[in-house]
Amino acid sequence: MKVSEAIQGVSLATGKPQEWRVAILQRDDGHFTFAMEYYYKSEYEGETIAEGWHKFSGEGIFESAELAEVAGQYALLQRYKA
Repeated sequence: MKVSEAIQGVSLATGKPQEWRVAILQRDDGHFTFAMEYYYKSEYEGETIAEGWHKFSGEGIFESAELAEVAGQYALLQRYKA
């Protein structure tokens, strides 16, 4: 799995700043797909309970990781404009 640099955007759900990135995944058939991920952090009374990257399901089928990355970056920028 390869991941892109995170970009700052605004959460569509909360309106708060959020980090997003694209993960490139190789499928079982040898082709590639991309998945968007966002960074989350859960806190309770000032203590971090959980944090990490949440991945959405893969999108598209591409012959190469490079094509999947270009398509993923474009989709990310269109959906989560900073």
